[in-house]
Amino acid sequence: MLKKSFITSLLCAFALVLCLPQFATARRHRNRQSNLAPLTPYGRQLMAEYAAVLRSLQERIVNHLPHISKSMEARFMAAYRAETACKPYLLSKKFARHAGESRAMARAARARASASKMSYAMALNRCQAAATPILRRINNFLSRDDLDTVLLRASIIGHATPRGLAAFAQQSPEHKQLIAELLENKKLMKQMQMADGARNGNYGLTMEIYTAIENASPEAHHGILQRLALGTALMQYPGKRSVGPQSASLGNAPTPFNPVKRFLNYQKAYLEKDLSPYFPILTTWDCRFVTDDPFTDQEISWYRTMLQNYEPEFIFNEQYLNPVHTDVGYCHPNWDAVSGNFASRILAGGGECGPRAWIGRLGERAFGIPVWGYQQRGHAAMSHWTPNGWVSVLGAGWEWGWWNHRSGLNFYLESQARRYPQEFIKVLRAQWIAAALEEQRPNLRKPGTGGLWYALAIKMERAIVNSGLPVPPAPSYAELAQKYGPTKAQLVENAPVTRAEMEVTVNNQGVIHIPAVACRSSLPRRFPAIIFTKSFLGGMQAHYSSFGRRNRGREPFSYIVYTNRPGRYQLTAKVVTVKAPQKLMVDVNHTGNSIAMTVPWTDGRWGHTKPLTVTLESGMNVITFSKGSGFKAVTIKHFVLTPVE
Repeated sequence: MLKKSFITSLLCAFALVLCLPQFATARRHRNRQSNLAPLTPYGRQLMAEYAAVLRSLQERIVNHLPHISKSMEARFMAAYRAETACKPYLLSKKFARHAGESRAMARAARARASASKMSYAMALNRCQAAATPILRRINNFLSRDDLDTVLLRASIIGHATPRGLAAFAQQSPEHKQLIAELLENKKLMKQMQMADGARNGNYGLTMEIYTAIENASPEAHHGILQRLALGTALMQYPGKRSVGPQSASLGNAPTPFNPVKRFLNYQKAYLEKDLSPYFPILTTWDCRFVTDDPFTDQEISWYRTMLQNYEPEFIFNEQYLNPVHTDVGYCHPNWDAVSGNFASRILAGGGECGPRAWIGRLGERAFGIPVWGYQQRGHAAMSHWTPNGWVSVLGAGWEWGWWNHRSGLNFYLESQARRYPQEFIKVLRAQWIAAALEEQRPNLRKPGTGGLWYALAIKMERAIVNSGLPVPPAPSYAELAQKYGPTKAQLVENAPVTRAEMEVTVNNQGVIHIPAVACRSSLPRRFPAIIFTKSFLGGMQAHYSSFGRRNRGREPFSYIVYTNRPGRYQLTAKVVTVKAPQKLMVDVNHTGNSIAMTVPWTDGRWGHTKPLTVTLESGMNVITFSKGSGFKAVTIKHFVLTPVE
């Protein structure tokens, strides 16, 4: 008897542990409902009307659902719930022995970690096997679109909840009309639901933002800009948001986030051909992750301009986050080094994982690349869209990441399944059924949570990814340019550079113009310290830096200048920097007496150094530049030598 009682208690405790994620999800749902405005009598009437519509739609859906036997459902759900107790990652990322740990203890820790990951894989396989007969049974039903209007309308009401819709609609006749327009617009409903629906079920607010964007821009009614407008509206974020993760101690108070202005910022950049060549092919779901950045519109625009000026090669190569590796030093930050915006202060002052991730996310999004930034234990990382699928960068793999209530593995699984749109629509219909029937929504950070149809949707995603179906190929640069026109960066990269633009010239007043690309050196043209690239100003420019494993010495570069007008000259340079003022050492004709040229902080914009007096001899002169103490990096367009009268 005691044994039976003990076993019963143990089973109850185990069941409680499995249900905790469900309770947490339900608690978040209740909290969201409690944050809604109190309902007026009119609001309660509206709630009753929306609830009646939902019940009617639910009846139609239930009458059309394929039959799933109770035993089949129970077997699958038991295997699905069992995933909650497993870990999708190794228990320890470090396999090196810790201080005071014996070899045997280290081996045991490695064995436990390996067993943990293996048990999760086995649980997934068992659940997938249990799901397979159900997926076969429902496949034909989910392949049809004849019930889509019912599913879409019911899923929106179910996700938003009748109370949530009523709380929005009661505020004004215009608000009520927005809800009515949405529920009658099948095309818009489908586009929303195919993009994962409105964040937190706020469909009313989404409609309000989307309508405001459409009113502000005729371009927002079609093509990529329509998808961007809807993606921005689905993510919402109205009111005040923090400008990046700065603290008030830095003097950065929260500033208003205006989704309409954010959209217009990207519209302007797109129409001016400043965004990635791949931006026009993004889906609405992809667009959710483009405009959703905590930095201000001014900082986003600043980053685009800074990269065009400072390191255009990163734009040519679609490596918009590379300043994280080259310019954001991994160190304790010194954000007081310069006085610019917060993004420019990070580039100047460095930082550890958080600031590096913030700049990486800003860099990709600024050029129209979707980003899913996420956390890891004691670390900040990110992932971003590529033509060949999403990739995780600046941290460990997907299994270690999460953001809010979603794990990295879950996000990656969906991103992979979405690459097969003809198959993925079945996943979406299963999700619409779950929302329409008001099933418990899953906690996407916890495997094995959520109701039956949500669980089946996840298993369909896994089946699609594991099916071995060929992935539709990504379009090439040439195909994109032919369809949408070349971007500004592509025009710059392909522009011819004449020989005259790369040679030292002298005008009638004796002013000597030295293009940065006219450099003379015994080192190859592209050696670690200096890189020559096409310039958005036309011609070429040079980037001279101290970054890189092989880039430790002075590594000077020099120019040969001929003049028949000896004497003193004022030397200036047209430069771009993102660091605090630095020193370039200047030596004329190998005298060994170098003079320091101060390179100012230009905040990523083109500027000029202060004049430095040098003396040239008649005939050939060699002007050599090298790194001064504390030098970091500078981009140079040209030098100018002006005679001193």
